[in-house]
Amino acid sequence: MTMNYRKFKSYSLFAAFVLSAIVLIGWSQTWFFLEVTFPTENSEGLAVSGQIAAPGLSAFGLAGFAITAALALSSIVIHRILGVLLLGLGIAVVLISISAWSDPVLAAVQQLTALSAISDIETLRTFVISSSATAWPGITAVAGILLVPVGIIIVFTAGKWGTGSRKFERVDKNTDSTAKKAVEKSEVQSISDVSSVNIDAWDSLSHGTDPTIN
Repeated sequence: MTMNYRKFKSYSLFAAFVLSAIVLIGWSQTWFFLEVTFPTENSEGLAVSGQIAAPGLSAFGLAGFAITAALALSSIVIHRILGVLLLGLGIAVVLISISAWSDPVLAAVQQLTALSAISDIETLRTFVISSSATAWPGITAVAGILLVPVGIIIVFTAGKWGTGSRKFERVDKNTDSTAKKAVEKSEVQSISDVSSVNIDAWDSLSHGTDPTIN
C-alpha cells in the first residue's frame, strides 16, 4: 500500500495553521482570577489575561502563521528547517504556558504592580488570597505539545511532498518532442520536394527538352 505524501503536506499545513491560531487565541483570553486584599477595579477579583501572563505567545502564534505560509512555497531543504523551527516553537509554547500556569502570582506580577505600586514579588504574594485558572493555559499548552509532532512529521516527510519542478520538466519534454517532430516533418518535406524536381526533370527529357535550361 503506497502512502500519499501530498496528504501529509496538506494535513501538516492545516494542523500548523490551526494550532498557531489556538496559541494566538489563547494568548488573548483570560487565564487566571486572583482574589486580592488591596482595592481593585473589580471587587470580586482580578482577571489576568494571557497577554499579561504570557506576553511572548503572540509572537509565537504569528511565527507559526509565517512558518505555515513559508512551508507552502519553499523547497525541500527549507521545509525541513521550518519543521525544526515549528518543533522548537511548540516546545517554547509549552514551557511558557506551564510556567505561567504553575505560578499565577508571578505571571500576574506586572498587573499587580500596576495596581499596588509594589514590585516585590514576595510582598505581592501576601496580598493574594486565592487564585484560580481557566482552561486557556491548558489549551494553549496542548496546542504547543501538538506542534511538536507536526514539526517532526514535516522534517521526515517533506522530502516526499513533491515540488512543482516536475510540471516544468514535462513542459520541457513536450517542447523538445514538438521541435523534433517539426524537424522530421521539414526533412520529409525536403525529400518530397527533391523527388518532385527529379520527376519533372525526367518528364522534360521525355519531351525532348533540356531540364538544365531555365
